[in-house]
Amino acid sequence: MVMNYTTLSTAPSGGRVKTIEPAASFTAKLATARATRLYRVYLRRDDLFFIVLAEGLSASPETLTVHFGLLGFLIGAMMKKRAKKKNAATTQRMNQTDPEQLLAEHKHNFKLHTSEIREASLEPRPWLTLESRQAGRWNLFLRDDRKMKFQFENNDDMAAALDALPKSLNGTLKVNVEWDQKKKRFKKKQA
Repeated sequence: MVMNYTTLSTAPSGGRVKTIEPAASFTAKLATARATRLYRVYLRRDDLFFIVLAEGLSASPETLTVHFGLLGFLIGAMMKKRAKKKNAATTQRMNQTDPEQLLAEHKHNFKLHTSEIREASLEPRPWLTLESRQAGRWNLFLRDDRKMKFQFENNDDMAAALDALPKSLNGTLKVNVEWDQKKKRFKKKQA
């Protein structure tokens, strides 16, 4: 399991260095009817920062395979490889920057205070899914009646979220998953 904690330093006027506390982070995909976006989520104190890592075909190159068959598969494979390198470089840069500063970089970046979340749950991947690579889901129900459904593309991001979210979301998070050592994936939590 890879946990990503960053310590940031900024130099205010006067030459003193101000250290910003470490921020736990993970990557999750938000797929809606309008768009698919891959977010890097940073947790700091009572705030969750959602920073766009990729969107459109860059966030979901496997859609080409469905629509264009073998040619789509070949193009999608090349796009996945390129997107993986680009996302790694972008993630490294983001991890060295204060999430508050990253908010202004994209119009779909946003911040949620934990008090805005009515209910949240971590769920295993569904039995039947259109997304072949999905380790699990994170459902958010906000106080203004909006719903957000995120997907984790790998076990590392799911494990990082499972480690960080209960500390931030206290009583609003329901954890309905557990690790299945035999199958090497997350499964529905046994009661």
